[in-house]
Amino acid sequence: MPAFANPASRIVSLALLTVLVNTQGWLGLLIFLLPLITLFYQYPETGRQAVLLARRLRWFYLSILILYFWFYPGTELVPMLGNFSPTIEGVKQAVLRITSLLIVISYSVFLVQLTSRDDIISGIQFILSPLAYFGIDSNRFALRLGLVLSIVPEMMANQSLANSQKKSRNLSDVLDQAAGLVKRADEQSSDYEFKPVVVTKLRRPGIIDILVPLTLFTWLLKVQLH
Repeated sequence: MPAFANPASRIVSLALLTVLVNTQGWLGLLIFLLPLITLFYQYPETGRQAVLLARRLRWFYLSILILYFWFYPGTELVPMLGNFSPTIEGVKQAVLRITSLLIVISYSVFLVQLTSRDDIISGIQFILSPLAYFGIDSNRFALRLGLVLSIVPEMMANQSLANSQKKSRNLSDVLDQAAGLVKRADEQSSDYEFKPVVVTKLRRPGIIDILVPLTLFTWLLKVQLH
């Protein structure tokens, strides 16, 4: 993504997108899907990793379907089932929410995979730099978080083959695996084999680096005001 190269801008944009995407209908999601389709086409290997990560959450999707199908008020989809029938509105909302989640997951994977570890750390440090005025050392936190983010995708790839024979039986298994993965990454960040961390000064943001987060922020502000 050479035209959108500033790491701080990428991170802020992803944060805004994560909040904004959950407020949108199908038209809004389509707007987010168009550049995502381009990313899948340009970076097929990274897209494959996004798909693999999304597949790991299939039991989470099932829980969303159950919650919205049978606990969302609306018109019965199958009237003859009475109270046991899913609602039409629930079905629509479930598909909408799962699609929103898939969009956020995909953009997150592309961010981590297409942005170097050093750039991620530099971007986090820049975003958290105002905390220095309150006496908070943001550099240590940024370094730790950046290292963890760089480990997780590699650990997932290494565990993919080993876990190919193991299938999660329920949602708690999936959540436990995800929490365990991040915990192990954090524990190993002190002795994992890293290349030297080189935190460089961020390059001056280009016009796209400014317009993307500004547009998302304006869009989110407009949604909140309405």
